Amino acid sequence: MNEVLKDKLGNILNPKIPRYECNLYTNEEPVKTGRKIDGKDEYVEKISILQLPNASLLEVNTGLNIDEINVTYIKCLAYRSSDRTYIPIPFISMANSHIGLNTKVTNDILYLLIETTIDRSNFSAQAEISFTYK
Repeated sequence: MNEVLKDKLGNILNPKIPRYECNLYTNEEPVKTGRKIDGKDEYVEKISILQLPNASLLEVNTGLNIDEINVTYIKCLAYRSSDRTYIPIPFISMANSHIGLNTKVTNDILYLLIETTIDRSNFSAQAEISFTYK
């Protein structure tokens, strides 16, 4: 008998699309995405950022040792619940209200750097770092 993979609402899911589950507001252990890059399993680490900075720089410790991984991509999204506003990070604004995203390595640990040019402290954010192990 063939089992059909369904989501929580009973919709049939395409088995060819990799899926992973991760609690939106909880930092967890890396999860396999189901994809392979250069023959290696890809993982994703999801990181919650409870509050963006007020016209300043925020350093976020990812807990990932750069000597053990090869980063494949980083994505980040800011969210303000009061009006359900989403902002992709990095964000370049014509009104000079930018949100920048960068990285640095300190003692072999990867950090995300989020810099704002105006007060964004009423936003939280979610970052995903995809990688393979070396």
